[in-house]
This record gives sequence, C-alpha cells and structure tokens, in this order.
Amino acid sequence: MTVLFIGGSRRKESLNAKLKHRLVEVAEKHGIQHKLLDADALDAPIYHGDLEEAEGVPESMQALAKAIDAADKVVLVSPEYNSSVSPLIKNAIDWVSRVDIGAWGNKTVLLAAASPGGLGGLRAVSHLRDILANVGAWTAPMCASCPKANDSAIASMDEEFLVNFLRQASN
Repeated sequence: MTVLFIGGSRRKESLNAKLKHRLVEVAEKHGIQHKLLDADALDAPIYHGDLEEAEGVPESMQALAKAIDAADKVVLVSPEYNSSVSPLIKNAIDWVSRVDIGAWGNKTVLLAAASPGGLGGLRAVSHLRDILANVGAWTAPMCASCPKANDSAIASMDEEFLVNFLRQASN
C-alpha cells in the first residue's frame, strides 16, 4: 500500500506543511509506504476551460494525476483560507479532474488540517469532502485536525491516533 501525501500551502513556515511532515514521520515509523509531494508540484495556472482547450492540461497536473492514480490512498493536508479550501488544492483538484485517467474516481482520500484557530481547519475539510465527492473520490471519516496549531501542538499530536488515521480503509 502506498500513501501519497499532498500539502496545500507553499508558505515556508506553513503549519500544514509541518502537519504533513508529522504524518510522514508517523508513516515512516510504522512502515507505511508513502510518497511525499511538495506543494510546488501543484503549481498550475488557474483552471480555465479555454486555456485547457487551447493548451491542454498542464504537464504538472498530468504528473499529479498519475501520482494520484498510482497511490492506494491520498492524504490532503489543507490550510483553511477564509473558512474554505486552499486555492492551490482546489485548482489542483479541478485540473486533475480533467485528465482522462479519472485519477480521483473511487480514490480513498484522507483529510488533514492545522490552524491556529479553534476549529483546526475543519471548515476547509468540510468543503473538501463535498468537492472530492463531486469528482468521485471517497473521503475517509476520520480527519487529522490540529486546532490552536503551533510547532509543539503538531509535534505532540497523539501518535496512535495518527496511525489509525493513516490506516483508514487499508485492506
């Protein structure tokens, strides 16, 4: 089983990037095979149908679609922007949905978020569930949320909980 970790923030000190790396650390410790994708891999022009018609799906999004398709599960770690989804992740979902291989179809997706606020990014997670359902993905019921996030809060997230989070829908 291979888990693909995707982060939705390009900020150097992103709490969500730190959460992604904490999840990767737990995966490594517990022998969960994984691939880590840097948020820069999500770089693409804002989805536009005319652009797609003129130039096709950007190579970066075709590569992302292949990586998603090859993984058994995807972990999306998304910041919350104005109570919703990171535009970087939303744009990547939109572009990947345009690739013929149907990478999102029946894909198991685990959602994680960190936020300095009290809800820990749960509003973004809620919106991601709706968006991903629309492209045919299945989102696991448990999410890894870190409210009032900072370096120590992320580092001290319960390891047993994180392992159970990562093992959702494992065969």
